[in-house]
Amino acid sequence: MDTQEITEAFEFLETWEERFDLIADLGRELAPLADSERTEANLVPGCTTRTWLTGHIVASVPPVLDLRADAETPLVRGLVALLLMPFHGKSAREVLDTDPRPFIEKLNLQQALSAKRQAGMEAFLERVKRIARHYAG
Repeated sequence: MDTQEITEAFEFLETWEERFDLIADLGRELAPLADSERTEANLVPGCTTRTWLTGHIVASVPPVLDLRADAETPLVRGLVALLLMPFHGKSAREVLDTDPRPFIEKLNLQQALSAKRQAGMEAFLERVKRIARHYAG
């Protein structure tokens, strides 16, 4: 699914329970991280649930930043899958130029998430940008 499809699905679903089920389904689509990637260095500081984020450049034309994440709970795993959507298939420079907040605001996530989860989302997005800065030079 892409950001447009998710936005449309959220508009169609009537309850947050249904939306959270969709979010959890998104988490199942994430490629699992290898045990070697589940390190302290890849942990996202500020997340209450242990969440890992890695990134590397894929030698495609043009080169893109491949961001991969995982979390200990299905809901958070789904949330990180959702947060990665605006960055999919983009170069490191494009990731830096992408503001995911309009997408997040369209979904009204702030309405349904606790302050701690929202802070974790911000920490996750900052980590995405830090990885992109590293590869953008």
